[in-house]
Amino acid sequence: MPALALISEDPKLFQNLAATLEGTGWSVERLDPEALSRGGLPHHVLAFDARGPSTVSSEPPGGKPLLLIVDRPPPNGSEQLGNDIVFCPLRRDELLTRLDRLRARTPLEDLRRRYAETFASMPLGIVVIGPELEMVFANPRSYELVGHREETISSGDIDQVVSAEDLPRIREALSQGQYPRGMDIHLVRRDGSKVLCSCSFAPLIGAEGYTVISFDDVTDQRETEQELLKTMEFLESLIEASVDAIIATDMERRVVLFNPSAERISGRHVSEAMGSVKLEDLLGRASAELVMQRLLSEEHGGEGRLEPTMLDLLDIHGTRIPVQLSASLIYEQGEPSAIVLIFADLRDRIRVEERLAEAQKKLAFTEKQGVLAELAGTAAHELNQPLTSMMAYAELLLRQSEAGSGPAKAAEVLIREAERMAEIVRKIGKITRYETTAYVGQQKIFDLDRAADASGEPGAKG
Repeated sequence: MPALALISEDPKLFQNLAATLEGTGWSVERLDPEALSRGGLPHHVLAFDARGPSTVSSEPPGGKPLLLIVDRPPPNGSEQLGNDIVFCPLRRDELLTRLDRLRARTPLEDLRRRYAETFASMPLGIVVIGPELEMVFANPRSYELVGHREETISSGDIDQVVSAEDLPRIREALSQGQYPRGMDIHLVRRDGSKVLCSCSFAPLIGAEGYTVISFDDVTDQRETEQELLKTMEFLESLIEASVDAIIATDMERRVVLFNPSAERISGRHVSEAMGSVKLEDLLGRASAELVMQRLLSEEHGGEGRLEPTMLDLLDIHGTRIPVQLSASLIYEQGEPSAIVLIFADLRDRIRVEERLAEAQKKLAFTEKQGVLAELAGTAAHELNQPLTSMMAYAELLLRQSEAGSGPAKAAEVLIREAERMAEIVRKIGKITRYETTAYVGQQKIFDLDRAADASGEPGAKG
């Protein structure tokens, strides 16, 4: 049975209304004026006694249709608060016509009447669907987004515009009484192309089973987000895979990024470094200040940049590790917001350079010994010829002199010293390495005996 609630303080009007509707199937109940501000009214139509200066003070609860009962044309504005008007004295046929029309009125009709202009001007697409997911209302923006005509989108099931892969998600959510916000759904346009829209769902107040869907095209936005995500993943992989330590700090010099190479070089785990380790802990206070000063000057790579600089990095035990440091400031809206530092571990390089220097030293020494051996052989060869002549003439002089005479003794001395010189020349000819020995004070001379000893190990003795 349809129910009517009369909001009036006039008992005669209630009696008149009840008598007029007697036998029509309508039940009538009289409520106090404050009932409009309370919810939970089960009646199909509310009738408000608008005779006199009073007006409706609030919207009908639950979107109930409102019938104004007047005895004269209502004051300006009153007709906008009611859905229909009936004049006293009440006429049975007119009253029934208006009540039946109000009873058949749906919340969607009220929605269109009250908010049509608002919905038409909204930048979001708005669609109202019924309990069976049929589309019963759509605003102009929704026609534009999906490319359908108004009569198509407002008179069909939602599966006409929602892709087959996303429709089950909508059915499941609404069947469980859930109203998702910001759900990405592919809508199918009239030409068959798809647009990705961010959709939000909400129940239609006063119309059980009806749902309001607002949506907007986010295709370009999601593509941009995907590109940014790919770029971020690439940069993260690059940072993770870098053989150099990459560290970033905020402007308070607290570590906010610490890649695996930084862990390996410093001996600190990323969980220990993030937020607790500062630049001073990694470089020492003096070096940290030096880095900041050079970053803020234009003399070491330009303002905000530090060209490669040799420094020591402190590991977790305080051991100094030689590194080559490059750094730069990150700016946001023209203000520095972070410091990025790249450390190249120089320990392996230094060891290689040391081995290379040692090899070069050995090579130079080997070359020196080769030149020395060649020089010694040449000198021995050149000295042997005059020495042989000297010994031959000394022996001739000895044979031609009387024994014990002065010339004989001189010849003997010449022969003895020549033989000594011959031994020296022999040793010179056998030189294979560079050997020295102490002479007077700090002075050193060549050690012929050791240099000519073939059984000894090569090497320079200082």
